[in-house]
Amino acid sequence: MLPVLSGSSYVPSTPSRRSFVALSALAGLGLPVLAGCDLPGVSKDKGGAASPAGSQAGGSASAGGSATATAGSTKAGSTEWQKLDAHIMGHNVTVEVSPVIRQDEKTSIIALRLTRAKDDASIDAVNAHPFSDNGNKVIFSSYLGAPSIYRPGTGASLVKLLDLGSGRVWSATDGSGTDNNGYLEITPGEKATSHLSFGKVDTDTVTVMVPMAGFTTVAVLEADAAKKASIDLDAASSNLDQFPDAATELAKPATIERYTRALDDSTSTHTGDKDVTVTLASDVTFASDSADLTPAADTQLQTVADQLDQYPDGGTLAIVGHTDDVQDDAYNQPLSDKRANAVKTKLQQLTDLDKWNPTTTGKGESEPRVKDTTDEARAANRRVEITLTPTGGTNPKDSNTTATPSNGSGGGKLPDPQGPVAKGSKGVTLTSKDTDTSSKVTITLDHLTRQDGYLLGTITCTIKDGSTGAPLHPLLEDPQTLLANQRDESGSALPTFNASDGLTLIAGGERIFPADYLDADAEHHLPLTELNISDHLKTGTTTICTIWPDPGGDTVTLDHPEGKYSPKGTAYRLTNIPIKDS
Repeated sequence: MLPVLSGSSYVPSTPSRRSFVALSALAGLGLPVLAGCDLPGVSKDKGGAASPAGSQAGGSASAGGSATATAGSTKAGSTEWQKLDAHIMGHNVTVEVSPVIRQDEKTSIIALRLTRAKDDASIDAVNAHPFSDNGNKVIFSSYLGAPSIYRPGTGASLVKLLDLGSGRVWSATDGSGTDNNGYLEITPGEKATSHLSFGKVDTDTVTVMVPMAGFTTVAVLEADAAKKASIDLDAASSNLDQFPDAATELAKPATIERYTRALDDSTSTHTGDKDVTVTLASDVTFASDSADLTPAADTQLQTVADQLDQYPDGGTLAIVGHTDDVQDDAYNQPLSDKRANAVKTKLQQLTDLDKWNPTTTGKGESEPRVKDTTDEARAANRRVEITLTPTGGTNPKDSNTTATPSNGSGGGKLPDPQGPVAKGSKGVTLTSKDTDTSSKVTITLDHLTRQDGYLLGTITCTIKDGSTGAPLHPLLEDPQTLLANQRDESGSALPTFNASDGLTLIAGGERIFPADYLDADAEHHLPLTELNISDHLKTGTTTICTIWPDPGGDTVTLDHPEGKYSPKGTAYRLTNIPIKDS
């Protein structure tokens, strides 16, 4: 499969695409509906009820022969398609999403039908740096496909299937488009279809996350229902066979994971399906070159005690001390042992460990978090990691969802804002600058939708008409990282160069990052948000889809801070964002 440059007909070799992604990163609403939810931007019928834009009351068949459903009508066994009004990098597109079809015991198929608006702006009007308009054909696979993670197939292969109740996500093993190259090249008023292949989906319904379009819920059906659902499995197989090297390692669903940091950066917490790991910054926990706990350690370790108290059945508790490499191992090893034991002793004072099996280990300098000798790297390597493996997993007995960690540090006090502040529905306006262009961008978030322990949001980024063009990614990406993802995992730079992974929520004394998952192909964590927002835009609206762990409460604050790698003027905060139930 040949890669694609966003918004262009130019198709370079794979090495060229890698180079382009790296260089672009360094250089640098109609909103959809979750079935049954009243989300912003959803069109209204004459009676005022929310429905997917363009759908017909009662879920009747559309003119093209596919069925569209009124919002809330999707049920297990439904053959109806769902419609989303998408704003994809400044372009207006209607996206129709089919039910999922279990083709056999190993493969599931879903189809997306894209229709570009007849009056959609031209590429030249939207994109400040198009390579070619190729007859005004927008290559939508550049945004909905996988241009930065180098997978086989194209089409809309970044679409995710989510079973949020069980905390799982399926990635496409392959993708296609109905044109010759599979790139979803569409002129105004034109349609294209993308078929996507997944592993076996073993649930009755799934939430579909379509990049820059939104979320919707569809049924999962057996193969004999494909015809009734207007899905041609033969055509789907033929299209997918254009790219025979499917990423079969992606067939199994991945666990959706949660990553948070205390507002003072003294702790970070990672939650998977089996364990919770709290990392304590040793510079806060201990005096220099000492195993004596500081007064600040009490707050840190209370965080861990609160985590332990969520699981009355206990489990295993592993406490591991780590040092930097300044001294030799003969010094560092016993220091890491003493620090691990000091943490255990304090936890025994803070909570009952009778049902836990605690162990302590010192690793010295042997397992650095960051392989570097800078002061910053050494500070990150000085840490204590506490891993809780509760009996029965990380789902507390008194909850239907996975517990959201609470770092506790800092209480409910918000850090001072570093940029403009406004209510989410009103939004903030910032100027995004490039070397020779600039744009005023208004960012809004009307509300979030609560579903099974997660919050689903569609942020809108609207470019003021008459702008010369500038990138969105400085306003959305993580300002603390450049050559890695938010977890500082080695090799994670390219897939997250232009991701919107800096959109954090603030609640309960912690900064909540977008939910993520360990990608079996890339072998590091990818956030459940947009992965390709590299274009420099001159006009139009773009939808940014993001999923966060649910911290509870009725409202939440979204914060994009300024960091060491962010340009000046890219920090902002959206407050009083209401949370609605699905």
